Amino acid sequence: MRHIPRGMHRKHAPHHKLHKHLRGKSKKDTKTIDFLAFWVGIIQPLATIPQIILVYSLGTSIGISLLMWFAYNIASVIVLIYGLRHRLKPIWIPQILWLVVQTPMMLAPMLLPA
Repeated sequence: MRHIPRGMHRKHAPHHKLHKHLRGKSKKDTKTIDFLAFWVGIIQPLATIPQIILVYSLGTSIGISLLMWFAYNIASVIVLIYGLRHRLKPIWIPQILWLVVQTPMMLAPMLLPA
């Protein structure tokens, strides 16, 4: 069984045709998981906001690792570029949100006393 329909170049294949794991799945199942993944990708980074508020309201960066938050930002930039390159909204929108919430956490050790 061919992965891409005969006579169709990979570049022109519909996105779902490129994924073997979607074969045999109903469109409803796929749409449901796409919907959930998109909204989890939006809500999950927003869950960091209370932590940002706490850190900056206490005015201390005790226990915050600059290296860890820097690594998260680097990873988000890479995944953001991937999502933009492949035009995958469920990838690039959450990565922008992650960068928005990770950056204040990354800056806290540089801006606030430990």
